[in-house]
Amino acid sequence: MKIARDIFNLIVAFCLFVAALLVLGVSSFTTIYYDMHYDEDWPQYGKENIPLLILFLALALLLYLLIYRRKLFEKRKNVFVAFGLLFAGAYCLMLIFSIHPQAVNDSKTLDNIINSFMDGDYSSLTEKGGYLFTWPFQLGYVGLGQIMASIFGKSNYFAWDILQLICVLITIFLIYRITWEMFEDETVVGIAGLLSAGALFFYNYVTYIYGDIISMAPQTLALYMMILYIKRRKIRYAVISAVSIAAAIVIKTNCEVTLIALVMILLMSMIPENAETAAFVGASQNARNFQKAGDVHGTGTAFKMVAERLLLVVLFLVCTFAAKNAVDGYYRTLTGIDRIPDGNPAWAHIAMGLQESPLEDGWYNGYNYQVFEENNYDTDATAKAAQQNIKETLATFIERPLHGARFLVRKFTTQWADSVCISTHNLDLVSRHVENPTALGTWLVFGTGSQILIWVMNIFMPLCYIGVAVYLFEILKGRKVPSQQMLLLILILGGIAFHEFWEGSSRYTMRYYIYWLPYGACGLKVLLGRITEHKKR
Repeated sequence: MKIARDIFNLIVAFCLFVAALLVLGVSSFTTIYYDMHYDEDWPQYGKENIPLLILFLALALLLYLLIYRRKLFEKRKNVFVAFGLLFAGAYCLMLIFSIHPQAVNDSKTLDNIINSFMDGDYSSLTEKGGYLFTWPFQLGYVGLGQIMASIFGKSNYFAWDILQLICVLITIFLIYRITWEMFEDETVVGIAGLLSAGALFFYNYVTYIYGDIISMAPQTLALYMMILYIKRRKIRYAVISAVSIAAAIVIKTNCEVTLIALVMILLMSMIPENAETAAFVGASQNARNFQKAGDVHGTGTAFKMVAERLLLVVLFLVCTFAAKNAVDGYYRTLTGIDRIPDGNPAWAHIAMGLQESPLEDGWYNGYNYQVFEENNYDTDATAKAAQQNIKETLATFIERPLHGARFLVRKFTTQWADSVCISTHNLDLVSRHVENPTALGTWLVFGTGSQILIWVMNIFMPLCYIGVAVYLFEILKGRKVPSQQMLLLILILGGIAFHEFWEGSSRYTMRYYIYWLPYGACGLKVLLGRITEHKKR
């Protein structure tokens, strides 16, 4: 079993290493941008200013090297963590107060639905073709919206922005904690604190009123608690993780990918690790924790441990289904309908995700709405039509394998090599209809400020991915990956695989990209250490 687990871990690391090199290469030679005042998410490729990018990257690495050589990351870890949090908070507040963002697109539709529900109008759920009739999975978000409206009033976008700011800060703080628990290295945590100041692609979404950012806080808490459970074997951590991921899924169903990663790591953790594996790219205390766990397994309690893990897997599934059913039950009672509509099937999203499109291959093109309407809003009939479409698409890929491979590679790069993750386009969308826009907001979104923000993100992506590539190379070279480091790796690879077939969008990949921070910081520490050693020689 240990051999099978180790092989699986190395396969995950190898796949991510290839993906990281691909993203690093594409983002170094090209840049993705979005035309202003355009309604659709339409990524455009442009040629990167390579000399300027190299210059800024060199300056950034020089800054990290100077701080590293003075051991400030290690001695002043908390200073860099505080800086990262203060920067994130200040930057987000600047966006909120300078832009006064409005709800747009789906978020505006949902805002109208929340207000209608507050007035007792449930037609979007009960009438065929309504938004919630088509997408009933949004009921959890609508429920949260009704709570927000009850407390702060209808369409109080400022209250939503502040909630999202809190969720951003919680997420970043927990990522720092995860970094410590994964590596137990103060230098790595300090580097993560400074590196996080470049994650503007994530902070920009504080203005986009939707479930993406709000769901990240409970999702990241679930990941953090699972790492604590794996290391300390205290059941309360796993229980908090189960409740947290259930809450995240209710708000944003994309979090189900995280649920799968949590269940997988629970099952994999039934296989004991030795101290050598636990200490790899880690610390001695980490090794002692796992050595202790190994000793316990050797005393005859292995069966108890396996039973505990399996019961916890059941708990995760029960919490998730119970949370979903509670939301559905509440709205059945509220509206008087016998059952919540099945809605547009997942097959329609997959079919659309495999289609070539005049905007961008595999991205949103309206097919899922169209096929649902053509089949008279019948879920089963729509699923059959979408499945037939998928078969035809795959048959084409089989007949033209190079064409199919090019499609999948392009879809991967348009999502993962987008350094801004559509965030600048969304800043454009939420700013268009603001009354009395501020000069700062106009400068940030439509003026020179926008180019500065884009360049910060253009530099952050290769800097982060250089660290990620170094980390993964060390993993492959050493052929050892501790379980607490595997959790986010499985999640990120799951996100890559899922969105290769689902509706494509770099807004979706943003929620995985941010979890590269700990690995990028660890890889940068290794790189800076090698540079320092080379200079000493």
